[in-house]
Amino acid sequence: MQRASAALLLSSAALPVQAETSAAAATDVQATVPDDQQPIIVTAPPLFRDVQPERSFDEETIESYGVSTIDELLGEVRAESGDDVEPPLLMVNGQRINDLSEIGALPVEALRNLQVLPRGSALKLGGTSNQRVINLNLKNRTRSATLTAAHKIATDGDWNADRGEAIVTTIKGDTRANLALRVRDESSLLESDRNIIQPDPRLPYALAGNIIGYPNTSGEIDPALSALVGQPVTVVPLSLSEPTLGELAAVANSANTTDLGLFRTLRPETRNYDVNGTYATRVAPWLTANATLHWGQVGSDFLRGLPSGVFILAPTNVFSPFSRDVGVAAYGARPLRSRSHHEGEDGNLTFDADWGSWRGNLNLHYGMSRDRTLIDRQASFGAIPLDDTVDPFTADLSSLIATSTDRISLRSSNALVDFTANGPVAKLPAGDLAAVAEAELSWNRLRSDSSFSTFNSGTFNRNEQRVRGALELPITSSDGFGAGAGDLSASFEYAHGHFSDAPSVDHLTYGLTWEPRAILRLHAFIDTTSLPAAIQTIGSPLIVTQDVRTFDPLTGDTVDVTQISGGNPSLLPEKTTTRTVSALVRLVSKINLQLNAEYADLDLRNFVSSLPEASAAVMLAFPDRFIRDPNGVLTTVDLRPVNFQSHREQRLRWGFSMNMKLGGKIVTSAPANGGRPRSHISRSTTIQVTANHTMVFRDEILIRSNLDPVDLLGGGAIGIGGGRVRHQVDATASINNGGLGARVAVLWRGPSELTTRVNGVADTLRFSPLLGLNLRIFADTRRLWPHSTWARGFRISLDAINVTNHRQRVRDSFGTTPLQYQPAYRDRLGRTIELEKEGAVAWA
Repeated sequence: MQRASAALLLSSAALPVQAETSAAAATDVQATVPDDQQPIIVTAPPLFRDVQPERSFDEETIESYGVSTIDELLGEVRAESGDDVEPPLLMVNGQRINDLSEIGALPVEALRNLQVLPRGSALKLGGTSNQRVINLNLKNRTRSATLTAAHKIATDGDWNADRGEAIVTTIKGDTRANLALRVRDESSLLESDRNIIQPDPRLPYALAGNIIGYPNTSGEIDPALSALVGQPVTVVPLSLSEPTLGELAAVANSANTTDLGLFRTLRPETRNYDVNGTYATRVAPWLTANATLHWGQVGSDFLRGLPSGVFILAPTNVFSPFSRDVGVAAYGARPLRSRSHHEGEDGNLTFDADWGSWRGNLNLHYGMSRDRTLIDRQASFGAIPLDDTVDPFTADLSSLIATSTDRISLRSSNALVDFTANGPVAKLPAGDLAAVAEAELSWNRLRSDSSFSTFNSGTFNRNEQRVRGALELPITSSDGFGAGAGDLSASFEYAHGHFSDAPSVDHLTYGLTWEPRAILRLHAFIDTTSLPAAIQTIGSPLIVTQDVRTFDPLTGDTVDVTQISGGNPSLLPEKTTTRTVSALVRLVSKINLQLNAEYADLDLRNFVSSLPEASAAVMLAFPDRFIRDPNGVLTTVDLRPVNFQSHREQRLRWGFSMNMKLGGKIVTSAPANGGRPRSHISRSTTIQVTANHTMVFRDEILIRSNLDPVDLLGGGAIGIGGGRVRHQVDATASINNGGLGARVAVLWRGPSELTTRVNGVADTLRFSPLLGLNLRIFADTRRLWPHSTWARGFRISLDAINVTNHRQRVRDSFGTTPLQYQPAYRDRLGRTIELEKEGAVAWA
């Protein structure tokens, strides 16, 4: 029994040596286990032989994530592995794929197992020297249709989302086809729904209107009115029909008010559609092909407040009780909106070929996208004279506030031809010298139009030719030359790229991997890369948006400003140098306990960043990008991207993972109707835990060479989020048994600070630690109602995000929270709960 159980566990390791052992050990049970429960013996590609997986997932472990599709699963696995920079190289049944869309929409029920290989393992398969491999093995035969529907709400109320997907999947050996349709709707969330406190308007605007002085809008309205009241009168509500001065005196120095939060969205109304189809097959014994087509559309609608105006009421107006000009401050009745629409389609055609010990991968890609944005804005800001025949006390003045709609469009297309070949080039004492050769051609075209300005309108083209070569040199081998030193190898990678609109760039990487014993793996590399700014960053159209709420760190006020965004064609290429050392320690194989650690040192030069708002350092370095009125009030911010001089970051990420199973025995039933005994594999309980702690030792940005560096760990910040968090913890734990389980994720972010200079006096905003707790509970309904035929193939899950409904608190030295840092701005939704129902039908 123990031998058979071990065989089943080892069958998921994807190592030929282990697979042979598993196959021999499993022979005794295969004759009595039903066909649909037979263990699948996975043989891995030859280049996996000397690489142990960092993590292995069988069907029960995959099930413990409680997700529906492969792309959802890979998102969770990558987050646990810390792959936040370079995506992994994906292999499906031993064949390389070039885009997640080729398999992302497959249901997780199509997966037999999954292995995560260590960083640096991708070079032999045509990847880069610091890339890891995720290998997915699909079931040999699957035919299913899956329908999923989910409803999500915020427990604070006033927001909900609905999503649904329909997936049809067919897998038969090397041939697979999948069609997925996904739809998602989200309702809007208003600032008033979260009780956002609005900043005081520059003038007492209101939908009902208020009478103010003119031309001195903060001064006395009329001496005669002040004499009746016995004190200066500066505001009177516009709430009476054809009033006399005496009637106005009764309501003097009070005002109508309007909550702008009713006309501003924290989150827009959105609707997404996504269709993805893929087909893969073996064309010849040595050749496989994969074709993928994808279409997507997303639209959103923001509310940005109300237009405003000051109307001049002359004493000659027959309805005016005043002896001189006065003003009427009023909002327009129709909110200003921003509407965006994105639509795109792309196609991928991939061929994988085997020529003896060599492999080739040809990827052909073409994509198009169209973006359209409509932005309402107030067309004029001066005082508006009223005709002497207009009664301001009864007339609708909002129609006199001129507004216009600006149109921005962006059309882009891109084409790619990429060929990669990899394999051994020489036999060395410690093993094969592996080589990678790659050639890539790409064409990019971007057409932008903006009604704001012709400066950022036009056509941008970029063609790129890139060649890459890489070698992995085995120095010692644990089962051959220099066996006492274990497995030691070095890698070298060089790439050269030529761009039609930018200087040529180079990419150089040195790597070293050492596995002195099976329990320890060390990997180090130095990577230097130069890249021009993305064509979208250069050629995006100019966008001007009014009434954008912004915190001004130089005054401490939160104000509504005009924000400028778009591309910058003058950006210089970035240069990034990355130095990384990582370690993996395999401790207790019975529970798959592993320790991991990675130290990274990043040095970026001329790095490109949009100018962030709410940074005192940035405002002082780029005063021409932050415009103020004569009173020093911030009115306009230009956030188009610039090159910063440098950015230096040093961090350590370390943690552990474990995966253990309880149970999972081979159970033999009594013979039925004189037949032979039948056996089946009982479900085991899977327990999985991962935890990682990130410590940042240094994080500094040098904006310009003549300025002091911005210490993001010491109160400096680039953006409104505060300085860099020095400590961060991410952990997950799950338990699963036969489709019944729970998964908990814990996220903790340490405190941070933002230094401000309010009216020349230094102050500090303190950001509280942030603790997030997410919970997912899921169940195969057949486990809950085992005797009900309707329950077969159905799964329900309940997701709770931010279970404690905790929001980050931000306070200055006086204990005051600036309006821009109200808790609902830090986390707009708060706690959300989603109920998902999934039904699947499988057929032979």
